[in-house]
Amino acid sequence: MKTIVRNSLLLAGAAALVLVAGCSSPATRSGSQVETGAKGDAVVLVVPPMDVTGSAGRFASLESRADTTSLPKKLMVYRVKPANVTKDAFEERARKLGLKGTTEDQGAKFLVVDSGANFEVDKATGSFDYTTDAFEKQTQPVQRLLTDGDYRQRAEAFLNSTGLMEEAAEFRDVNRGNVVGTYENGGWVERPYMVEVRFSHKPLNGIAFDKGVGPKIVVQFGEDGRIIGAFSVWRNVQPFGQYDLKSPDEAVTAARNGEAQLFDVGSQDDGVVDEISLSYMNEPLGYDQQYVLPAYILKGTASGGRRFSGVARAIPDTLLRVEPSLTGPSPSAPLSTGKK
Repeated sequence: MKTIVRNSLLLAGAAALVLVAGCSSPATRSGSQVETGAKGDAVVLVVPPMDVTGSAGRFASLESRADTTSLPKKLMVYRVKPANVTKDAFEERARKLGLKGTTEDQGAKFLVVDSGANFEVDKATGSFDYTTDAFEKQTQPVQRLLTDGDYRQRAEAFLNSTGLMEEAAEFRDVNRGNVVGTYENGGWVERPYMVEVRFSHKPLNGIAFDKGVGPKIVVQFGEDGRIIGAFSVWRNVQPFGQYDLKSPDEAVTAARNGEAQLFDVGSQDDGVVDEISLSYMNEPLGYDQQYVLPAYILKGTASGGRRFSGVARAIPDTLLRVEPSLTGPSPSAPLSTGKK
């Protein structure tokens, strides 16, 4: 059986701010779990140690000048709804894609390999990967590009007709950034060799759900608006319980003490935080993520005017029980802190 590598999928590690955690590797740990008992009215959540490798930097000093008056003091924690994809449900989607191959049950996923295309679905989350032979051969610039509106219309029609669209998805953008360069008339010219229509998850009660391996559905186009592939990294969620949050100052303190994931920070850096926001974090595929938790996203300026960012837990430590046996994402692929 052939192996397909997608360098633009964010399924096996790709750049966002630094790198995005791989999405199709086998699980190396369990996700958040509920601990019996509670402190106050909130259930204590068992979580893995936070990966704080980032760019391996540390702050010698860090202060905040960010306006945080509009940030909430409480937020909902969401429970992940397992997709529990059945073989019948998988085969129905495969038929809608025109695939007639035999379904392979590979434990964590279903896979069908047909002439001209492969289709696989992660059983736990329902995330999918549809790849055609044309995708693997698409290396030359697209000669006939459509309008953004046309690409969006075709992508939505494809996802709706095949049952691959998610109710909580919303249109994000048309990405023409996958380019290949050639010399023409003595100059270097870059043109798209593939166009992507990207959908993200709607905000959760007004808070972005787009960090970590942010939920996404992507449809990929080749020549003449032909669909050559599609994939998703997705988890559906439902409200679990309202939780108090750490203060923004506590998040800055965590970053100063090396208890947050930092990007573009030097070994002994001085920094000023000028923006603090909140976002829900999504794990890579293959991780048994049971809860979606909010995190503080810190952005600011470090030594020499260099921009840095960081991710700090937003749920208070008293409402979390860190379990060292639950290993976090690979240090070579830290969580992203924003969209490209």
